[in-house]
Amino acid sequence: MVLRLILCGRWYAWALASVAVAVASRGPQALCQQTVPVVAAVVSTQELQAGQPFVGTVMPARTSDVGSAVDGRLVAMPVEEGQRVEEGEPIAELLRGLLEIERAGALAELDRLRQVLGELEAGSRPEEIDQARALVAGFEARLDYARGRLDRLKRLAERGTSTADELQDAQTELRSTEAQLQGSRAALALAVAGPRKEQIAQAAAAVAVQEAAVERINDQLGKHTIRAPFAGWIVERFAEKGQWLNRGGLVARVAELDRVEVEARVPELSVRSLRPGGDVRLEFDAVPQQSWIGTIIRVVPQADLLSRSFPVRIAVENRVIDGTPQLKGGMLARAWLPVGSTGSATVVPKDALVLGGPRPIVFVIDPSEGGAASGDPAAGAGSVRPVEVAVGAAVGGGVEVRGALQPGTLVVIRGNERLRPGTAVAYELASAPKAAAARTPPQAVP
Repeated sequence: MVLRLILCGRWYAWALASVAVAVASRGPQALCQQTVPVVAAVVSTQELQAGQPFVGTVMPARTSDVGSAVDGRLVAMPVEEGQRVEEGEPIAELLRGLLEIERAGALAELDRLRQVLGELEAGSRPEEIDQARALVAGFEARLDYARGRLDRLKRLAERGTSTADELQDAQTELRSTEAQLQGSRAALALAVAGPRKEQIAQAAAAVAVQEAAVERINDQLGKHTIRAPFAGWIVERFAEKGQWLNRGGLVARVAELDRVEVEARVPELSVRSLRPGGDVRLEFDAVPQQSWIGTIIRVVPQADLLSRSFPVRIAVENRVIDGTPQLKGGMLARAWLPVGSTGSATVVPKDALVLGGPRPIVFVIDPSEGGAASGDPAAGAGSVRPVEVAVGAAVGGGVEVRGALQPGTLVVIRGNERLRPGTAVAYELASAPKAAAARTPPQAVP
């Protein structure tokens, strides 16, 4: 904010200095006229090829016929022809009730498998380990009792007071208790060690399989929503609500018109001088009061066998006003291509052109007496007057003009949209080296 205030302060200080020069040179009546700050440029001459007009056609930068990736019934189509859509915006919906049910079941199964995996990864609870230890201790106590009982029966058997069956039962009970103790100790070891890594891996694999199943259903659901592949305008609808669509069935055509291409047919004798990257001035009958500068993006090296003309593609940025593109597909265009004979031409920056009247004009600055403002040869004051020009080919950011303009003349390139004949201006040259400005003093057009 501070930097902006400083810059604004310097601008107004320079503008006030320019006003002071104008007042000193013109007299007290200049105080009654408001001075408008503008940016100016010097008219120059260049050696270039003369421009010739070629008829062309406006074409969208991209066109896509959007279709369905799955079979289904169309239940919604919220877009209309001529409507703008953004990239990824839904343009049609297919019936998806059964898939939603399958997805709910798959998610429930996935949750169950994740719970099983979590239980295995968590291992045994401390309470489970304590329970296993208590069981081991119980069997150890029963084993001690079984051993003692067997010893007593053996002594009684030696005195003849115990039967063989009682002794056999005691031995069986001892072996059974030993086996139970061995099993309880193994269970304790398992509880302490936790699940085996193979069990955890199997559970993790089951979760991955179910996740893939859910992703497959989600992919199918996503395909039931048909979306715009890029930002553009709906130029044609191929289906209506309630219609059954087969896989690959077309829904709508989307055209990108934020940037358009003009295709002009150029004869073989003229196409050899064209190169990608060159600037081209364009005219459109549908928008005659706007200037357009495009860029050659490619020269197709295959001629039409009947006309012997080559397609030349020219890219141009469109202008969208109130949601409507000014250039539309199929419009007639004229491209001024530099294919004529080489000669000297008068060139002005394309921003100097003011359209909207019967003919294009530029505002010429007549510098006031007294020279540059604040001693700066790249700045000064004066008044403006309109000069009609005929426009030719585009030349590297400039435009060839024909009319009453001479090299060295000052023309307004920024701020000219609010000027009127005789308006007092304070000008500053745009990106002009001071030495060059001093060598080429501004001239008034006679």
